[in-house]
Amino acid sequence: MKSLKTILLTILAVFCLVVVQGQVKIGQGVTSPNDWVDYNTAGIYVDVNTSACGFQTTPHYLVTLESISNKGYHWYISGTPSLYNITPTGFRVYLRWTDAPSDLPTVGTYANPLRASTAKDREWVIRWTGIEMRDCGQSVATNSIGALFSGANGPEEDKVSKGLQTSDTNTLKIYPNPSKDKVIIQYSGFIKKTEIYDLNSRLLGVSTTNSINIKKLPQGNYIIKVYVENNKIITKQFVK
Repeated sequence: MKSLKTILLTILAVFCLVVVQGQVKIGQGVTSPNDWVDYNTAGIYVDVNTSACGFQTTPHYLVTLESISNKGYHWYISGTPSLYNITPTGFRVYLRWTDAPSDLPTVGTYANPLRASTAKDREWVIRWTGIEMRDCGQSVATNSIGALFSGANGPEEDKVSKGLQTSDTNTLKIYPNPSKDKVIIQYSGFIKKTEIYDLNSRLLGVSTTNSINIKKLPQGNYIIKVYVENNKIITKQFVK
């Protein structure tokens, strides 16, 4: 039977507190011990969903690893502050034992590799805070978000991110790639919207058309995220 703490954390994982002060938005939340997934043979990971906060750009995420029942052993862990797949709607955290692959048979009383069952047993959770505000180090392209794409009004609240699934990337093509002036999205189904990010996971613009004007983007590599039917997303990369 689940403990009361585990039940409460499962509920809290669906929501987050958002505080808006001028141009600053602060959101926070916590995962559940049941959210951990085995990664290969060396460690575990958890996907953190922050879409309930409605961040319009990629915020600065702060994370801590906690044992909600104080069962401990998380001080043996490596990887907590290393975030991956960072977007306005979430991120991923990978963990492993500090000495894995190990020259010792165990860490504490837990054998290597680290498994999701261990994290669940120790009731580990990721507690996170997202802070969205003007970045003093933003590029010119990021500061002119609304003007990047013809037919786009700039970033909008992500109303469809919650519960999104990754779709088959082979069903969508982007051309020409590389391109100087525009990229065209070829897809047989319905496209709800398209987001473009730089390699620092900053949202640069939103479009609702299949032809996207990229003239004002600096030369470089970009990630395009396409929202399609059935609450699915397709992610591709392109070069200008």
